[in-house]
Amino acid sequence: MDARVGESNTEVDTRVEEIRRLQAESGLPSGWEVRRSKSKNMPYYFNITTTESRWDPPVGTDTDKLKIFIAKYHTEQPSSEAMTGGEGKIRARHLLVKHNESRNPKSWKNPNITRSKAEAMEIIKGFEKRIRSGDISLGDLATTESDCPSHSKRGDLYVA
Repeated sequence: MDARVGESNTEVDTRVEEIRRLQAESGLPSGWEVRRSKSKNMPYYFNITTTESRWDPPVGTDTDKLKIFIAKYHTEQPSSEAMTGGEGKIRARHLLVKHNESRNPKSWKNPNITRSKAEAMEIIKGFEKRIRSGDISLGDLATTESDCPSHSKRGDLYVA
């Protein structure tokens, strides 16, 4: 890594350590990092060595660590105005739990979904119970548990 103009060795060392800490915290394999798409405003995965980019996490990702990392660093916290959509607009939120018969049985947190449809329904019922009890909001749960890319927007689909 090259030093920036006017940057001391201590500043470079500190920056390198921060990058390493975030790399370990993300659960991604070496060389991969999470970036945010400017056009879709969603996180994606970028390999700094090969310049490969992808929407799904690379093989070898610790998905439990990645879920926490995404929720901590790459989740929008929309304003109340953004959530209402403004006068005359409708907003929709959801939480998707895929199963092995889904059209595309993979997600940002699991490259190969093997759960059955019945298992997915049981997971959804558990989520519904937690939401209805007030234990957690749909948006907070979608951030870490939804198999949909909208997880990074707290499950927001924005339907106008």
